[in-house]
Amino acid sequence: MNMNKVFSSSIGIKYPKLRDHPLHSGQDWLNSKNIDDGAESYWRIHDNLYDLSDFILTHPGGQDWIKLSKGTDITEAFESHHLTSKAETLLPKFFLKKASSPRNFPFTFHEGGFYKTLKGRISKKLEELPAKPSKRSKLLTDTIFACYISTFLLAVHFQSFLVGTVAGVFLALLAVAAHNFFHQRDNFRRFYFDFSMLSSTEWRISHVFSHHMYTNTVSDMEISLVEPFLQYLPGQKNLLFRYGSWVYSPVLYGLIFISQYFKGLGIHLYTSKRLSVPWPALLPLTIPLLSWVVTGQTAGVCLKMFAWVIVVASTYFGVVGFNAAHHHPDIFHDGDAARAKDEMDWGVFQLDAVMDRKDITGSHFLVLTNFGDHALHHLFPSIDHGLLEYLYPIFLETCEQFGVDWRLVTQLDLVKGQYAQLARVVPNPKPPKKQSKL
Repeated sequence: MNMNKVFSSSIGIKYPKLRDHPLHSGQDWLNSKNIDDGAESYWRIHDNLYDLSDFILTHPGGQDWIKLSKGTDITEAFESHHLTSKAETLLPKFFLKKASSPRNFPFTFHEGGFYKTLKGRISKKLEELPAKPSKRSKLLTDTIFACYISTFLLAVHFQSFLVGTVAGVFLALLAVAAHNFFHQRDNFRRFYFDFSMLSSTEWRISHVFSHHMYTNTVSDMEISLVEPFLQYLPGQKNLLFRYGSWVYSPVLYGLIFISQYFKGLGIHLYTSKRLSVPWPALLPLTIPLLSWVVTGQTAGVCLKMFAWVIVVASTYFGVVGFNAAHHHPDIFHDGDAARAKDEMDWGVFQLDAVMDRKDITGSHFLVLTNFGDHALHHLFPSIDHGLLEYLYPIFLETCEQFGVDWRLVTQLDLVKGQYAQLARVVPNPKPPKKQSKL
């Protein structure tokens, strides 16, 4: 099914050339940006082109940036990941020329606008925050990892699928907690994510570069990745996808980890043209191997329990992820009536595309393991989840100053809203509420 015939962008983004490619790979998404972004094989920031090769080589996480961002417009990523003016002051050294085409994306970062004002205030606040919350995030994540290994070994030893279910929940919690770390500079905890059979490198494309920057638009890979089975953008949909998805979506959730693992492995083998496996892809297999060595059970028992744990973890991860923040009829989805061009501040747009949950906000553990404090996380993705609660006074003050809504609802509201969004075919006719700066 060609989604191009169904969905279009109401904010003027070009429909990505490879959006409907069957593989839905991160490389397809990047190749589409290479075509549409007007970066001319360099790096585009706003309307300027830069050769950032030397700069990125010394940048934390630089190798990923080299591989993933060259030839694309990185304006949103640059603005949201560099919270001080240091990187911006270095840019003139790498300037090549003005871009020859307008930006594909309508988002603005005007001085004195909502996002730049908030970013400046948050940057100053970060200088006085304690280090303890970030250390607690690391301790919690390491503890969850230890709990996953321990419960898996117990599940295999006793051949208990009940204990295996507990291990699956711990693995899902680990994947969500590890997501906090692959947003940050390179560190070993980002690879906890790979234990879920998902690739932290691939998710740096689909989640960090795509979903976080272009949330709920035709350029959001996390929207296109689940099509046509889950169709979140408003438009023509048949009854099976509108209402049948309410029934079969849990089955899809259970297949996320295993399907993405083998898809990624297949893409790697095809593109590398040689029989090799990237070492992070071996990480999830170390746990059943360890259980075989430690418990003395047969390989069949270990692999059967591993399959069960993966399905449980994948299901839990899907339930949490798809009901966390972005899908509700009152949340902007591309195709809905859009703000006027002079209202397209990127930070405002992010708040149009998110709701937070009052059941999660306020607990460090729940925020870390359930995609909590999601609005602030989208605005400042590289800030540790443990520090986000300290930013609320400034955030709410700035929202009030600019007349921007921050929506806080219950988890049940978002669960019901997610299903309603799957069924919604008619775009919202009214744009989000106009800002009323004080």
